[in-house]
Amino acid sequence: MSIDGYEILLLLHVLLFVYWLGADLAVLYSAGFAADPAVPIQARVVISRIMGFIDLFPRMSVPLIGAVGATLAVMSGRLTLGAPGLVLVWFAAAVWVATNAWIYGYRQSPERTLGWRRFDAWWRSAVALVAAMSGLLALLGHGITSDRSLAVKLLIFAAAIALSLLLRRLFGPYRPALARLASGSASDSDNATMQRALSQARPVVLSIWALTIAAAAIGLWRPL
Repeated sequence: MSIDGYEILLLLHVLLFVYWLGADLAVLYSAGFAADPAVPIQARVVISRIMGFIDLFPRMSVPLIGAVGATLAVMSGRLTLGAPGLVLVWFAAAVWVATNAWIYGYRQSPERTLGWRRFDAWWRSAVALVAAMSGLLALLGHGITSDRSLAVKLLIFAAAIALSLLLRRLFGPYRPALARLASGSASDSDNATMQRALSQARPVVLSIWALTIAAAAIGLWRPL
């Protein structure tokens, strides 16, 4: 049996999907223990470090799954993007991956990552906007694909990115409170802040999972 480049990329696409959902599940589950006052402080700190590492996988998977998916669509003839357009897609994904790698690498130096975090938020917003416009135009018959299933997947991808930006905002107070906890200067209000942030973030995470599963189902069954 011969395996061509398309099949290898298809396997990579599936693996990225698994890492996106699986790692997100691990982070969400671990966050509950890190926010639990009944868990010893040192254990909560260790859990938070593990969470930071695991969270790197969905952060990397999201841009790569978009780039690999676009490549598969071009190779199958479902996306009329052209070589320059595909190069631009991979460039956007590479910038996104590199930004997240930098932020993780210097996670212990907030002053060095602040600007990059802002850039990352701006970059995600730009990618979401482009994906949403591409999907909408395609559904109206003026886009880069005539495949309605692919157009809907572009809209789902844009929605998932938008929700990830909302998740970052809702989860924003969580890590500073955990940092104060690790330094020994936390109060009961910090525990309450962490639990509140987690409670607000959970429905958003579940929504992202639902969108991701919907995109996978549409890709497999192409019902539109």
